[in-house]
Formats: sequence, structure tokens, C-alpha cells
Amino acid sequence: MCLLTVMMLIDVQKGISGKAMVQVSASRFRPNLVVSGGRPYAEDGWRYIRIGNKHFSSLGGCNRCQIINLALNSGQVQKSNEPLATLASYRRVKGKILFGILLKHATIDGEQQQGADSWLHVGQDIHPD
Repeated sequence: MCLLTVMMLIDVQKGISGKAMVQVSASRFRPNLVVSGGRPYAEDGWRYIRIGNKHFSSLGGCNRCQIINLALNSGQVQKSNEPLATLASYRRVKGKILFGILLKHATIDGEQQQGADSWLHVGQDIHPD
């Protein structure tokens, strides 16, 4: 089974408290796919999506751990409470801190398996169903 982590790229200038926030690179979350545009956290409501000619089903939210608090700068590891502490303040569900979603490739009836392009490409449109 192939699982993908999808995260919407959000340009946040102010946090919940209204204070300016330090931006965190999307790479800190180790996503497989980063989607730009759309509403913040729109992926929470996606049950099925199509990227190019590939179909995926959502397995739900992606549980986050403390590893996202580690930043690698110039070969040095910098520890922090962020961004996990901020996410925990408003993205906690049943004790888990969720951010992004997990996807599973879904074969649709009639979808060609052999000879079909099996790669996702930068710039492909994403269509939530």
C-alpha cells in the first residue's frame, strides 16, 4: 500500500492570537505532496481526489509528532516547541495532533494499469471529489 501525506501550503502571517508568527518551511512536515491555493485545511474534507489521471482516497488526518520541531540548519539540529505547540492548540482530535492527510492510491474500474503514466507531475491539477 502506498501512502502519501498531503498538506496544503498556507501563507500565514498571523497566528491565532493575532501575533506575528515565524514561518516554517513545508519540508519540516515531511510531506510527499504539497498543494498550493485553496482554503486553509481544505484537505480535511477531501474523501477522494484525482491528480492528473490518478485517483486517491483519503485515510484521514496525518498524526504529527515532535520530529517536526527539529530544524536542520547548516548541519546543526535546532530544537524548539514549535510548530507542534501551535498545532496542538487548535488541531487536536482525540488526543492526536492532525495536520495534512494520508492518501491511498485507488484503482478505478477501467483504469489502465499497463502502459499508463504512473508518475505524478509538478503542476498537475488536483480535483477533490
